Amino acid sequence: MSTPTMADPEAAVKQASAHLYEARTRHYGPLDLAAHQPLVKAISEYGQFSRAHDEDGVTKASTHVYEALTKHFGPRDLSADDPVVKALAEYGKACRDAGLK
Repeated sequence: MSTPTMADPEAAVKQASAHLYEARTRHYGPLDLAAHQPLVKAISEYGQFSRAHDEDGVTKASTHVYEALTKHFGPRDLSADDPVVKALAEYGKACRDAGLK
């Protein structure tokens, strides 16, 4: 998956978010994830730190995403070629490109 080149950066964030949802659903199966759940909160945190170009925050948030994934789905080897990792990287880049709202 590559980040779309769009005139509207927020459209790119929405598309990357959809790719992340699709990758997670294909990899782990369908889930009803509510806003209060750790995985959703961790991904949101990752997006916000990415928008702010806060690399220390992105590193912490990435750890939170990994912890939420492994706590929710069990131990996983999430390598760089994993579809969820690729989609998460696309989402982070789209958020960085869009910047703060």
